[in-house]
Amino acid sequence: MDGDQQIARTDKGPIEYRLEGSGAPIMVLNGGHCSRRTRLSHERLACSGFLVLTPSRPGYDGTPAEIGRSARDAADCLAALMETLGIPRLDVIGISAAGPTALAFAQRYPTKIRRLVLESAVSLPWDERTKRGSRLVFWSAERMTWAAMRAFVRIAPRAAVRTMLLELTTLDVASVVRGMGAADLAYVVRMIEASRSGRGFLNDIEHQVSDLSGIACPTLAMYTRHDKAVRPENALRLAREMSECAVYDTRADCHLIWIGKSADAVWNRRLEFLTA
Repeated sequence: MDGDQQIARTDKGPIEYRLEGSGAPIMVLNGGHCSRRTRLSHERLACSGFLVLTPSRPGYDGTPAEIGRSARDAADCLAALMETLGIPRLDVIGISAAGPTALAFAQRYPTKIRRLVLESAVSLPWDERTKRGSRLVFWSAERMTWAAMRAFVRIAPRAAVRTMLLELTTLDVASVVRGMGAADLAYVVRMIEASRSGRGFLNDIEHQVSDLSGIACPTLAMYTRHDKAVRPENALRLAREMSECAVYDTRADCHLIWIGKSADAVWNRRLEFLTA
């Protein structure tokens, strides 16, 4: 375990987490395949007046998978973590596969959440083809899958980035990679090197939340029309069912809206929303 990681003993079970910065509390729920080493840029909020709480969701790192088999159970774990840490209310950022957990938390704990940000976030049930493929690749072969990807990215980083982007953009992958600067390529390489699925992603693909109309907190949903992994239909559902949800199309080239031409606009839009 990294030195800045801790384990909270909650009434739902042990939950690994990281706390950074000081100020208004905000909980960042990283997406699928994100390990404790994954840094998507949200840690910079610790330098912008926020106390950033980053839990390892059930099945990832030191948080047991069995305490979060459903989105509802995962949301209950977050509430228990807040109770243990003495945090009564906070903002929540739900990223990618963490979308259902963030939505379930907002639905079940309206007094514990101030504002909700959803970033390239899943809101619809996973399709059966994706679920079958995920069980094949991320069950017994999970360690081998990520070991192979890490070896690939060490030997041929640009080719590894291209391979990953095949699942993350509807645009021509070669054109997207050509348009990436050195910092963006390094970002994706670091993300691959830090990725692990544990048993968490197999939880994620079963998570879903019905009837979002009861979620009343102000919500900002940031997506891109070019996302192949989380299609725009996910954002349309949020806009259709949630009365307080603003949808922002970043027009990023791929699922990773935190890099490339969209990066500054995403950062500024999020910060503007959180500090309103």
